[in-house]
Amino acid sequence: MMDQKVLKSNIFAFYYGSQGNDLSLGYYDKAKFTGDITWYDVAFKYMYGIKFDDIKINGKSTGVCGLGKECLITFDSGTTLMSIPTFAAKKLGE
Repeated sequence: MMDQKVLKSNIFAFYYGSQGNDLSLGYYDKAKFTGDITWYDVAFKYMYGIKFDDIKINGKSTGVCGLGKECLITFDSGTTLMSIPTFAAKKLGE
């Protein structure tokens, strides 16, 4: 779709709400949220992965993304489970 330039913009949005769910391609509905949007570059294009710096629990850094480990998070509308790399699961289990 991007190569064929059929989208208004090269963006997508997920909306999850009590009145239903929505996937928008090429736009987002400003009526469905409040606040500001922070945009991130896609670092892993095959799964819409973006880089992040840390995971905090109760405001305290877990340090899971340190020591030369690259952390990616993937936005996936097709799963209800969160998967994380083995090194991150071990660090969070400490």
